[in-house]
Amino acid sequence: MRKTLREVASYLKEIMVPETYEAYAINPAYLYISDEENIREGVMAFREFLVRLYDILYTQGDAYDHSNKASHEYENRTTLSVYYPFLHHVSTILMNIGYHGMPTENSDALICGNAIFSEKQSVTKNLEYLRFLIASGIQIEGIDINEKKQNLSDIKVVKIAYPENSKMLLGMKILAIAERDYGTLVNQDIFLRCDYRALKRDETDVLSIVKDTIKPLSEAIQDFILLLHQRYLDNGLTCIVEVKGFHIYIKYCYKRKDLWGINASLNNGYHINVKPQKTSEYADTIKTFPPILQELIEKGYGCGRKRAIGHCDGGCRGIPILLDASVLDIRDDIVKWFDQELSCLQRQYIVL
Repeated sequence: MRKTLREVASYLKEIMVPETYEAYAINPAYLYISDEENIREGVMAFREFLVRLYDILYTQGDAYDHSNKASHEYENRTTLSVYYPFLHHVSTILMNIGYHGMPTENSDALICGNAIFSEKQSVTKNLEYLRFLIASGIQIEGIDINEKKQNLSDIKVVKIAYPENSKMLLGMKILAIAERDYGTLVNQDIFLRCDYRALKRDETDVLSIVKDTIKPLSEAIQDFILLLHQRYLDNGLTCIVEVKGFHIYIKYCYKRKDLWGINASLNNGYHINVKPQKTSEYADTIKTFPPILQELIEKGYGCGRKRAIGHCDGGCRGIPILLDASVLDIRDDIVKWFDQELSCLQRQYIVL
């Protein structure tokens, strides 16, 4: 079933990097824009603005959700431009304002040109996006917001302000630059997640990223995930974080083999995925597991079209285990399973 724009707004609010009052050091690449304290305050203000924007989108989302396109039911990544164009174009204009806007002398506004408008969109559509931003608290001068017949390319100067907290404009500028100039294939969507960690001089400890990612889950499930995290780091696994298309994937690898991972995605929620290869070597242990776990292992993973399933069943992602209350009933068996799989992998590499 297709997720609505309101659900997208709720999800984006959920996966935003939690606010921090830590006086983290800023990468020198950004210090030509402002000093460290102002940058940190700007990021906090931008985060507050995004919360407001997502709340408005959640309340009014049905009015802007004109696309009927639905992603594949097992797809983890979400492409806003394809499935949620309204939010895509709103975020594009915001990023354009931040990236191209030049601060006024007292830094209470950004001066922009016509590069802020969403390319290949009509005047009517661009004005609709701007009106939504105005409803979110942004002040826009230099354009008639109601004139549908104007030529946007003729507009030379647009003044953007945010009277509630002008430092938000600095945060928006910094994060737009972070995404466009420094984003990577495995660290995307910095802007709409307000990921201040991309601005830090020092690399963020992976444990804090795990904690941030699982924060929406119950305390008991968080404790279980943190137990797994530490247990398998202690046993030689490497933890790698990837963010692609608002899909957060934290994977635990032995050598170059993904053993298990934590997923957060719009379409599939929060789940563990497992990619075992040695189940035949501990079949007797698997027989001691609860039926639900035995069934998952028996089903296996990989392309469903190449397995007995005969059609796509999401198997390419691995074996999914939903991170809801039910996972707590089988947590001990999950640990036993992962231990057995890792033990087999380790023996394989010793033999090699």
